[in-house]
Amino acid sequence: MKQYNRVMLGKGGKYAKMCRQEGFIGSEFEVMQDLSDSLYENWRDFNKKFIPQWMTLMPEKSKRAAGIICGFTWTIVKGLQTGDVVLCPSGEGFYYVGTIASDYYYVPNTELPHRRKVEWMDKVIQRKDMSQKLRNSSGSIGTCCDISRYSEEIESLLAKQGAVLVVKPVEVHYKPAKSFEERSLHKLFCTYLRNRNIYAKTIFHEKSSTKVDNAQKWVHPDIVGVQFEEFKKDETLSLLKATEPKETVHIYSYELKRKIESDSQLKQCYFQALSNSSWANFGYLVAFEIADGLEEEMERLNNAFGIGIILMQANDSQIICQAKEKKLDFSTIEKLNILNPDFCMFIGKLSKVLNATKEYTGDARQSFEKICDRVFETDEEIEKYCIDNNIPF
Repeated sequence: MKQYNRVMLGKGGKYAKMCRQEGFIGSEFEVMQDLSDSLYENWRDFNKKFIPQWMTLMPEKSKRAAGIICGFTWTIVKGLQTGDVVLCPSGEGFYYVGTIASDYYYVPNTELPHRRKVEWMDKVIQRKDMSQKLRNSSGSIGTCCDISRYSEEIESLLAKQGAVLVVKPVEVHYKPAKSFEERSLHKLFCTYLRNRNIYAKTIFHEKSSTKVDNAQKWVHPDIVGVQFEEFKKDETLSLLKATEPKETVHIYSYELKRKIESDSQLKQCYFQALSNSSWANFGYLVAFEIADGLEEEMERLNNAFGIGIILMQANDSQIICQAKEKKLDFSTIEKLNILNPDFCMFIGKLSKVLNATKEYTGDARQSFEKICDRVFETDEEIEKYCIDNNIPF
């Protein structure tokens, strides 16, 4: 039976254009040898042989990371069958679509030496045309994932002329994209939060009245947010305010990073987030890129300290570790109110919403929402913004 798989060709799909041009997909597997004599029917046998070899070459990585890369490589070289369909993210908001057309072959001294030939279609699938469920599955963490349960939708998208476009000729060699600023991620992340009913605001550190020094280095969060309890009947909210006022809102704090590339950098970023965000009900470390092999350490840190971790993407984001709920730390809130006018405004407007009587709650809520960050309304706006700001989409 034909299967459908999402295959990521390099981090962020950086090799996708090259693979589309040259007619193949491949793996970056660091074991540089022909694997033709190791095409086991069971992936466990493949992993048993190559995990020790990979860990010898990559001693700084965990055994879990070794299992992930070995499992992906087995899928590429053996698991995928001739005739299976692959969707490969372009990094530009659409997916190249092709069919596996050969058995495994090895090309030494190349970026992706372990390969399968692919017959690429002259059509691509735009991410914005996918259902939300297919978007979530095709955007999941990992290098390869089975999306066969969406085969009917995928075939329907390919059949509709409005959902496809002809791929123009592309250059064979990948050119690294220009870099982007960390703060350019804020509007994207605040859009993700708004879709989850969290109203968020950027805290501009440079506005703080106290000169930034080592004593104040890890005090300011990058973004703060609030989630209101919503009820259809005002009477229900009034009762909640009267009996459990602290349950009417949850306050969030976020530390945002462009990338986390190593275990030591993960720890530094995590403890910065712990320092900046532990005052809130929920604190999160957010990163646009997280290197493979850090899953165990992220889980350990989360279990020990409670700060959550989010892998941010331009078109979606995923919570890797859920934050643990805490009581508000009012001494830190007071310090931030004194230090930073953005934070003080956010807390002040939020307090007015919470303290407003029924007839004035709507006005107070509207005034609060005006000071929150603006967000995108459509996928087209997000895509244009990413292109303009050199953010992988």
